[in-house]
Amino acid sequence: MDERKKSIDDLLSDLGVLEEAPVEVELKETGKEVRSKGPKEALEEFLVGLLLRLDPAHHVEIRQEGNLLKAEVKGGDLGRFIGKEGRTLKAVEYLAGVVLAKHFGGEYRVVLDAAGYRKRQEERIRRLAEEAALSVEMTGEPLHLPPMRPSERRIVHMLLKNHPKVTTESQGEGEERHVVVYPRDKAPPSATGSA
Repeated sequence: MDERKKSIDDLLSDLGVLEEAPVEVELKETGKEVRSKGPKEALEEFLVGLLLRLDPAHHVEIRQEGNLLKAEVKGGDLGRFIGKEGRTLKAVEYLAGVVLAKHFGGEYRVVLDAAGYRKRQEERIRRLAEEAALSVEMTGEPLHLPPMRPSERRIVHMLLKNHPKVTTESQGEGEERHVVVYPRDKAPPSATGSA
C-alpha cells in the first residue's frame, strides 16, 4: 500500500494513539523508585512521531506551565501544517489532547501553535471585539459577531467583561454560536458574558 494512502487509523496506530497499552512504567531496584513518562515527554513523543511523517524539517518546542502544555511547531512548510483557517493545526491539537487524556485523564490541556498563528488569531479577535464595542457605543444598537469557536468567544467575553458601556452574550447553537455585543443599558437580562 502506498504510504500516502494509509488510513488515519493506521497512522494513529503507528503513533501509538489507538493502542490500549498504558504509559510505560519502569521500576528501579535502587530504592524501588517508580519512574513513568510525564505528560511533556508523552506529548513530545506523539508530536515528533507525527511531524517526522509530515515533514522531517518540522520540530517542536514544548513548555509546561502547570497543567497546560504549550507546543510550538517550527521549521518546514508551516502554512501547510496550519492548514486552511487553522484546521490542520486544530486537528493535531485535538489529537494531542486525546493522547494526553488517554495516558493522564483530563488533567492536562494542550495548546499547539505554529509560526505564531494562534497569537495572530487571538489579536484579530481582540481587534474585532474592540471595534464591535466602539460601534455599539456609537450606534446604541446590538451587534452580532460572526460564528466563533468557544475559545474565541471567551476572548471577546473576557475583553469586554468590565467595559462600562457594552456587555456580551453568546447565542446560537453548534457551528453558528456567536457573540452579540449589546449596549449595557439595553442588554437583555441574560446578557452576562457567557461563552
